[in-house]
Amino acid sequence: MKGKDELTELGDKIERGLKISFERLIAFKKYKNTPFVFQRNGKIVEISAEEVEKEMKESKKAKPYKKEDRAQLVNEPSGNPIKKKT
Repeated sequence: MKGKDELTELGDKIERGLKISFERLIAFKKYKNTPFVFQRNGKIVEISAEEVEKEMKESKKAKPYKKEDRAQLVNEPSGNPIKKKT
């Protein structure tokens, strides 16, 4: 039982750390006035830090994104492997 409690606590710490680092990233992007670059529906889009922050606040109120609507970072694998022609 102790192991599960430790894992839960570790998971909570990791989640808090990720939240803090993303908040700092948004603040940095605002400071530098540079956009976030995401892939949405197969297209690369630039979104301002203010819009990302607004979307995050709205997502806390709404249902989670559907898998196909979820934004992905450009260097994040899309889950759709590219088939090579041989």
